[in-house]
Amino acid sequence: MKPPVTQLAIDPTHTFAVQWQVHQKPVTMQYSDKEQLHYIANELDRIGGSKEGLVVVINCLAHFVSSPIRFYIRRLRTIRESVLRLMKRNPLAKVFIKSGNTGYLYTHGSDWLSLQLDTVMRAMFFGLPVTILDAWQMTSCHYEPHYLHPGPIIIKNEVDLMLSFICPK
Repeated sequence: MKPPVTQLAIDPTHTFAVQWQVHQKPVTMQYSDKEQLHYIANELDRIGGSKEGLVVVINCLAHFVSSPIRFYIRRLRTIRESVLRLMKRNPLAKVFIKSGNTGYLYTHGSDWLSLQLDTVMRAMFFGLPVTILDAWQMTSCHYEPHYLHPGPIIIKNEVDLMLSFICPK
């Protein structure tokens, strides 16, 4: 059975919804319906205007480590342009860009390559009204083992950091 590439969670009590979706087929994923995969920029462009409380989190690093840097720059440039269009339609939207994690210990990537992509990502979004969630610092300095998919305590710290920007009280 193929897992869904888009997942939705709705909390009617607190009136919020969370939608998660994969941005491209990961190198190591052997199963996926390519028709269901959507580019981040296209998904951002589908979001309409004036949605109060809109929060967008973009994470586009790990699965690009095996791609040429020019491809990654083109993809980020397209995402950057769609973020600018989204901010024009939704000036109150909060956009977060999650940095990469350390722990890329696979044969087709490394922390050195991830750091290069992370540096490019930070430069691409510099000066925009977005918040960089610095997972790189969290995972590189933590006592937990360095895995590409960090443990629960690091995920909690990342969510807590994001929530401190969304609802600081």
